[in-house]
Amino acid sequence: MIFTLTWIDISAIVGAAAATAAFLQVFNKPKTVFAPVKHAKITSTFEFDLSGTLVCTNIEAFDFLQSIKLPDPDWDTLHHALSSRFADLPDTIFACNPPQTRFYPARSVVDPFTLEIEQHANGLTLLMSTREDNKLNHNDVHNELAPLPNLALVKSVSENAPFPVWQSKADGSLGWSNAFYQSLNRRVAHNQDQLFEITETMDANDGAQRIKLRDNTNNRTHWFDVTRQCFEDGYVNFAIDVHAVVKAETAQRNFVQTLAKTFAHLATGLAIFDRNRQLVLFNPSLFDLTDLRPEFLTTRPNLFSFFDQLRDKQIMPEPKSYANWRERIADVITAASDDNFSETWHLPNGLTYRVTGRPHPDGAIAFLFEDISAEISLTRRFRDEADVTHSALDALDQAIAIFNRAGFVQYHNSAMRSLIGQQSDKDLEDMCVRDVTRLCQRTCKPSPVWGEIRNFVIENAERETWSAPLQSKDGQTLALKVSPLASGASLIALTPEAPSGAAPSRIAIPRKRITASNSAVA
Repeated sequence: MIFTLTWIDISAIVGAAAATAAFLQVFNKPKTVFAPVKHAKITSTFEFDLSGTLVCTNIEAFDFLQSIKLPDPDWDTLHHALSSRFADLPDTIFACNPPQTRFYPARSVVDPFTLEIEQHANGLTLLMSTREDNKLNHNDVHNELAPLPNLALVKSVSENAPFPVWQSKADGSLGWSNAFYQSLNRRVAHNQDQLFEITETMDANDGAQRIKLRDNTNNRTHWFDVTRQCFEDGYVNFAIDVHAVVKAETAQRNFVQTLAKTFAHLATGLAIFDRNRQLVLFNPSLFDLTDLRPEFLTTRPNLFSFFDQLRDKQIMPEPKSYANWRERIADVITAASDDNFSETWHLPNGLTYRVTGRPHPDGAIAFLFEDISAEISLTRRFRDEADVTHSALDALDQAIAIFNRAGFVQYHNSAMRSLIGQQSDKDLEDMCVRDVTRLCQRTCKPSPVWGEIRNFVIENAERETWSAPLQSKDGQTLALKVSPLASGASLIALTPEAPSGAAPSRIAIPRKRITASNSAVA
């Protein structure tokens, strides 16, 4: 059968085909990519159906999705990607008849794109267009701006910052200021346009400027460190509250002054060097002991210069060679850092100094200089007297032992050592009265007096001198005498008695000749 088509029939067929193609273009999958539209703006077009499925894009939109790695997004995914740049985007898609169109400005003032959304009966159409010509790359713009905080967040942070932030214009007048600045401005009385009186020469490259404000409302003083950044023709200023820092610095200065006043009354010379080995603190006793002038000390010399001056003034032992001098000072510093430096310096002028090094926090080192000449002289005098006492006791015929209050041997002579069979002084150093009397019992015949001697030495009651005869095992008669001494000490003396008609005898002991060298004290 042959059909004859008129022009009217052909027109109807062509119209139906075109309508069908248009319907499939909007709703069928796969999505269609529009050909580029030549105009003065970059426009990315997205079509979503009522279920939120992306059904159509143009080439610009397709390239944009590829660049942000969202090749097949639904409305929720694209909404999340764009919400950082555009505020108040609709969360859901709903049918609107007639269609409703709304423009959404960018959050950032530097974002050149605007967003237009049309809700219609079949879904949602989203258009993103530039406010400028098409030289801008939308993909690069998005990658740069998406991570940035939105404008509302920046405004909220600036307005609610817990410190003053304000804008100063080119003529010095006040521009914008945040809530903290305005609150502080109401509490602080001032006679100028701006709350903070910033030095006119201060610019953005300078460090912080410290400024004091008097808060009459709360009767307190505020300290701020003010910094500024260039903005347009003026500055944006930031003030950080450093009241606690200033208070701590003041307390530290007062503490240092207190220490300085305390050190000023010490007889010990003090020199403190910081971690860079520069002199940072000294007291008057230091230049009294070392003859170092205040003019030199106030220049904050380093440790090597300090000890060089001591050497030049013969306040420390002269080194055998200057080549080893620096090594010695380095050893002194190391030992002081480890808290194990202490030396006694015998000076040519007859004085004796004790020098001690002590580590301090943060790498500092303190050196203390003490004049111990009187102490050394007293020690030498005591040693001389002790040697004289020992020499005098050794010259006696009696065997002598002196016990202290605790009952230990304090002094003895060579006759006593011979009697009890001991070779040297060290053998009797730690002996008590019980040890000595037991050794005496070995050389003498039995007698009850040894127990009485022990009781006499250790008792604290009032005591009197008493005596008793003893006889050694070789038949020699010994006269025992027990006497109390000062400070609770006791003296025990054993004297050999000569037979009637014979010359007085003595306990046979090897005798050393007493010479000046025997009694000399180093």
